[in-house]
Amino acid sequence: MNAYFVRKSLDDEVVGLFVAPSTVALAGLVDEHCDPTTCEYAVAPPGGLIVPTATKAKWPRKAGRSSARTGLEEAVLTQQWEDDLDAPTSFLEWKPLKSAAERMVRKLGKSR
Repeated sequence: MNAYFVRKSLDDEVVGLFVAPSTVALAGLVDEHCDPTTCEYAVAPPGGLIVPTATKAKWPRKAGRSSARTGLEEAVLTQQWEDDLDAPTSFLEWKPLKSAAERMVRKLGKSR
């Protein structure tokens, strides 16, 4: 299982942070929000999100409360991820997600 940073290829706009067992599964997750063929990803090194202030949110969330706060609304990156995503010091290797998205589509086509 890997964590991935995902951004849009055209303008580097952030799409999200995802955890998936493969890039094909990652493409499926990204597809819930935007076209994964227009995105690129980088494997996230160790790091995380921190909730810097108290939140009333609880995990697990109550059933049927999909609009309830997640507890991550004010989350910030760990210092390691701050450094990894900072343009002058970033050594992340960004790769197109297009081929994984195309494999996902082929896989879905075979299963129908």
